[in-house]
Amino acid sequence: MTKVDYNIQRQRQKMHKKAYAILLVVILGVMGFYSYQKWQAYSVMRQAVEANVSLVSELRNEVTEEKVQYEDVKDDAYALNEEIEEKLQYILPPGDDYTELTRQLDAIEEELASVNDPFEVSNLDYQSVQVTPEFSVLPVRMNIRSSAENFQEFLHIVETSGSLDDRLRLFDISSIRLNFEGTDQGVGPEIISFTVQLNAYFQTK
Repeated sequence: MTKVDYNIQRQRQKMHKKAYAILLVVILGVMGFYSYQKWQAYSVMRQAVEANVSLVSELRNEVTEEKVQYEDVKDDAYALNEEIEEKLQYILPPGDDYTELTRQLDAIEEELASVNDPFEVSNLDYQSVQVTPEFSVLPVRMNIRSSAENFQEFLHIVETSGSLDDRLRLFDISSIRLNFEGTDQGVGPEIISFTVQLNAYFQTK
């Protein structure tokens, strides 16, 4: 009877060992599977973090480049604005500025006048200033004796006045009266005498 009990006990021990071994394998398998999943998640997260770090670095570089470009553009825009403001002081001055306007009209006369192509301003008559909410106007009447070619040049100068490319006061013609003299004894250019009224513009204070 004792031997039978001993055999039964040995069988139970073997079964217990097998059960423990199976349980250990199951536990190790579960732990391995769990660890593998965690490692996969960690690997994905690490790659995401590395990608984010790389993205942040790229964005920082782009921000730095954008700041540099902005500073360059800002400086260029400031310089351009200063240049335009300076030119506007000539094109559309803050006041009537009779003196500068007279200088500019004298410069036009000097530029056009020559022996073969005359351009002579005989009279300058500044009239009363006209004020509007947007701008003010200084009318000026002139008597001019000119060759036909210089007459055309004068009209072109008036037409293109106010351009930012030139520091020439903005003005236009409000009225003009022509008188054709012909030529002196049939020799030389055709002469035109005309009376013109210009409107010279300036800023309203």
